Amino acid sequence: MVRTRAFNPSTALSTAVDLFASKGYSETSMDDIVRATGVSRYGLYSTFGNKRELFEQALERFAEGMGKQSFLRLLEPGASLVHIRTIFDERVADMCCAEEHKGCLFIHTAMQLAPDDEELQGVLKKFMKRMSKAFAVGLESAKETGEVRADLDSAVAGELLTSTMFGLAVLGRAGFGEEALSSIVSSTLASFAP
Repeated sequence: MVRTRAFNPSTALSTAVDLFASKGYSETSMDDIVRATGVSRYGLYSTFGNKRELFEQALERFAEGMGKQSFLRLLEPGASLVHIRTIFDERVADMCCAEEHKGCLFIHTAMQLAPDDEELQGVLKKFMKRMSKAFAVGLESAKETGEVRADLDSAVAGELLTSTMFGLAVLGRAGFGEEALSSIVSSTLASFAP
């Protein structure tokens, strides 16, 4: 019986996330994944399934890594604009890190696959809806403390913040620096002021 080398699935999945984020789904081959993870094809297939199934798990992992704890903080009492700004600051710093070929897995997915893949469209829409809802809840809390206008439609503003987040990822990928992206965040949040 052939024995396969043991590996840490969580580490391999994180490596796959980075690979898919930098190259996109279409440009990432199973050979690329094998090389990057150091895991055999058999090990990858038996643990994650085929490339598409691995990619879907990578999307979930990427979503969790996109400041999930910070977003959960928006659902707690006392959430404020400071918490919303922190989410943006964390993402902008990540988008502008010095790591070569840093990318956003959701942007790659939206641009490469979602136009022709209803299932992935659904995954992205679900994620964006959750993000918008969390922003809206945080804005409602900020409204109670007078940080934002009383007449602000929090649901619409939550969608604006989500769109801004994804727009920043595109700009970051296009080479815009941290200062430019942070300025966009500041202007967006200032538009909610009383």
